Parts: sequence; C-alpha cells; structure tokens
Amino acid sequence: MFNLRQANLQDLEALIQLRLELLREAGEIKGNSDIANLAEATRKYLGEKMPSGEFLAWVAEVDSQIVATSGLVFFQRPTAISQA
Repeated sequence: MFNLRQANLQDLEALIQLRLELLREAGEIKGNSDIANLAEATRKYLGEKMPSGEFLAWVAEVDSQIVATSGLVFFQRPTAISQA
C-alpha cells in the first residue's frame, strides 16, 4: 500500500532527485554535465517557492520511501485589456 501526503522542505532532496530522473527520462539531460548546477537551481527554487505557497507538491510513499511526486505552480498573469 502507499501513502499520499503534501510534501514539505524535509522532502527537498527527494524532490530534486525525482526531478532529475524525470528530466533524464525525457531526454532533457544527457550525461552528467550540468547535474550539479541543475540540482542547485532546483534546490533554490523549491526552497523559496514551497514556503511561500507558490509551489505545492505531493508525494507518494511506499514503506516510508518517496517513489513519486506531483507539483502545482501558482502564478498570476497581469490583467488583459479586453477589446470591445
């Protein structure tokens, strides 16, 4: 059985690793060239956006190990001028 819960900053490293794995699978990462930079940029982004509520994540756990994640990014667009 699995457990679903909202992620928190204690899950940061697992979220980073899962994102890197996704990008590898999608072919967006080839080799190990910029893995450290990408991991650090992701760490910084999540470290800022999760506490502010601009990024929410959920994790699925099996035997207390995170095996999957999903995220939601909130952003606001400027009001558009409607044309009458």
